Amino acid sequence: MRVLLASIYPFIFLLLFFTIPFDLYFRALPNVLLILLAVLFPLVVTKNDFKKIKRVAGATWLLFFVYVAFLTLSSGRWELDWVVLKKILLAGALVVLYLPVNNFKKINKAIIFSSLAAIIYSLFKLLILLNQGVEFSFLESAAVIEAILVDRIYLGLLAVLSILVSYQELRNQYHPDNRYYLANIIINVLFILFIVSRIAIITLLVIFILSLFHSKKRGPQILFATGSIILAVTLAFVWNNDLRKKVFYSNNAEKHQGLIANTMAFEPRAIIWDCALQISKQKNDLVTGMGFSQTNTALALCYDNTIEDEKKKQWFLSQEYNVHNQFFDIYLAAGVGALVLFSLAILILFIRNRKSFYPSALLVTLVCFAMVENVFHRQIGAYYVGFIILSLLIKNNIETENQSNQG
Repeated sequence: MRVLLASIYPFIFLLLFFTIPFDLYFRALPNVLLILLAVLFPLVVTKNDFKKIKRVAGATWLLFFVYVAFLTLSSGRWELDWVVLKKILLAGALVVLYLPVNNFKKINKAIIFSSLAAIIYSLFKLLILLNQGVEFSFLESAAVIEAILVDRIYLGLLAVLSILVSYQELRNQYHPDNRYYLANIIINVLFILFIVSRIAIITLLVIFILSLFHSKKRGPQILFATGSIILAVTLAFVWNNDLRKKVFYSNNAEKHQGLIANTMAFEPRAIIWDCALQISKQKNDLVTGMGFSQTNTALALCYDNTIEDEKKKQWFLSQEYNVHNQFFDIYLAAGVGALVLFSLAILILFIRNRKSFYPSALLVTLVCFAMVENVFHRQIGAYYVGFIILSLLIKNNIETENQSNQG
């Protein structure tokens, strides 16, 4: 019976990660699959499975999760902050639940297939809207934005993860599957440029630069990477009017004020981070923080008091914008101790994996997106953070344990 359950268990993980982008359409399914994994876990896990986790890095992440949970409980904020806390704990729970799985083939395929499915769905819905006469503009048409399966930033995150997973699966020697992985990389890169996911584009550029430090023949790779980046950016500017607007703001009344002035005026994060900075200067609870719910309340009050344009103010209040920076959010909500533990957990993984490209690229992706988004405030974000963490905490140890068993 255990053998049968152990063989089914990885496929449940595959289905779980495949359905994550479709959460709005199958809202209950991911939760049902997660509960099923939790029920089956004690039936399929073994003592040796727990040896797969890196001790130092794993202990640091565990300490972070326990610290935030204990702080929330002891501060009497459990009920108010549970909405966010459960997503933080979800990322850690995924690491534990994945221990019985012996490899990453199925979950990697789930990332690739879900990304392709999300792209196909988004493009298909966009074609329907265009056929109905909707003008294409991601900046000005809410209907077209709604064509994207999930928020642009998370669709960009999924695409970046799909690219990295495909790169990791490529064989050094000829293999018939290589062409499929290469095709997937090209499709996801083009789609990122097409939807103008700025943080995804920046992340890819940083990963390109990172790859230069993991290659012995840097000269040709520098030329190739530089040429590819220049070509990609050039084509993006030529083909995508939305990107030109985002950089130059050529079609608005404030275009003569300059790039910096327009960026401050149009980029919500400029206002959000200014309010977050004001709140950080005013708050006295550096150790315990003010809680996730109270942080959002303080931000709303700041928007109400500082934004002069009434239309913009109402927009910010209706959207209930959070901090849009996971590091800043943890500091305000859970204090300096939680921020130190979160940063230390990432830093330890960086140090331990600095000589390997794939783990380093995953960490770069996590940091880049965490700098502009509260990834723990959305369930989809928690799942993908969990994927990154479990990939870094478990994968290398599987190989080590297999070698020791063979010896």
